[in-house]
Amino acid sequence: MPPQYQPPPTPPAAPRSSADPVLVVDLGSGEAAAPAPDGASAASAVGGASVRAGYMRNRATTVPQGALIPAVLETALDSTRPGLARALVQNDVRGFDGSKILIQRGSRLIGEYKADLQPGQNRALVMWTRLVRPDGVTIALNSPAADPLGQVGIKGKVNSHFLARFGAAILQSTLDVGVNLASRVGGNNSAVVVALPGAVQNSAAPLTNGSQIQPTLRVRQGTAISVFVARDLDFTGVEGRR
Repeated sequence: MPPQYQPPPTPPAAPRSSADPVLVVDLGSGEAAAPAPDGASAASAVGGASVRAGYMRNRATTVPQGALIPAVLETALDSTRPGLARALVQNDVRGFDGSKILIQRGSRLIGEYKADLQPGQNRALVMWTRLVRPDGVTIALNSPAADPLGQVGIKGKVNSHFLARFGAAILQSTLDVGVNLASRVGGNNSAVVVALPGAVQNSAAPLTNGSQIQPTLRVRQGTAISVFVARDLDFTGVEGRR
């Protein structure tokens, strides 16, 4: 009897190449998180810092930060040059708990204002540096001026000096148009051009000078304002002697 055919043994399966994609699931620790987007890590670092609450000391004799002191301007403001400003407190200002009047009506405010007015700006920036009460008590403020609603800056009237800034440019454009209209073509196709002597040479100087003129902001005397208290004002040392 002839021997039966035996198929060759199946070769063992080759190991999977490392180039094939492999899914790895880590179920160990959940502490490692995905990288945060830009700015999120900084925000989480700031928000994660703990802040401890406390009690305000001398509440009866302290005007807290963020309080508004109503006042009225004694001096007008003009942004042409920097200078000093003065105002009078309109209403009594009490301490944090409301038990004592710390800033009496009629107290005087002394401050400084700047002259670097930018185009489009319509508020004067005043920094109140000192407060003097009628009884002679004085305290450093270092607080900005605001309107009665607390918006920083004192709103005033702006003079843009339009004619002084752009009058020369308008005049030069008019002259250019006039010169073009005065140009005529003669019979021999030659152009006749009429121009003012020195118009081209002298046109650059007025344009340059006009661009250097800055807008002027003026605030009238008697304008209602307020002082946005930038830090706690402690009157304990002087109120204890009364």
